[in-house]
Amino acid sequence: MNQLAPLLQQKTALIVSLPANSLELFQAAVEGGADAIKLHFNIEHRASGTSFGPTTEYTDLLAEMRERFDGSIGAVVGDSLQKVTKEEVDRLIASGIDFISLYAHHAPGWLLSDQRIYKMLAVNGDYSESAVSAFRTLPIEMLEASIIPAQEYGDPLSIKDLLNYRWLVDRSGKPVIVPSQRDLQVEELEALQLAGVKGIMIGAIVTGTDGPSIFDATRRFRRELDRLAE
Repeated sequence: MNQLAPLLQQKTALIVSLPANSLELFQAAVEGGADAIKLHFNIEHRASGTSFGPTTEYTDLLAEMRERFDGSIGAVVGDSLQKVTKEEVDRLIASGIDFISLYAHHAPGWLLSDQRIYKMLAVNGDYSESAVSAFRTLPIEMLEASIIPAQEYGDPLSIKDLLNYRWLVDRSGKPVIVPSQRDLQVEELEALQLAGVKGIMIGAIVTGTDGPSIFDATRRFRRELDRLAE
């Protein structure tokens, strides 16, 4: 299995955050060339307007996804400390999930010392410099830069955004993943790389919400990342 955290040390990874836990959408991302695919559980997802239930509702689906894809599969486990339970994490690990994605303020303390799974912790624009710098000394493998205010979702990417991403790269010392809170374009991938970003995570704002649009967006981003790597 090609796990995400080690992959980020080798290349700019393309992650697709699915707007629904659907085999059709998952397969579209796989065929489009995703390095990693992120699922959601126990949350109301703001960008896609979708609700996701507990892992127990998706046992067979998770097994089918793992059979079809030897790349990295990650999961958002919940949108509050109360929803992120050891039982949910245990079930995800047993299903072949290799990274957990959470806002740091939604991640319970016990998760920090769980060495069975990689951690992608997100920060928003409210995190202090000292909090971001503390990432350097803790066993957290990836930082997700979810710093765009909700009212600005879908706006174009600016150089100010790139400066903010670079700040996170420099302060945290961790591989930084940028989610498509902005309306990211393939022409901006080189600029994101120049800012030190190690992972691009495209979701509903960029991919749309149906299989053909997810396949098309994933393929376009895959081709450009491959071209930049030549």
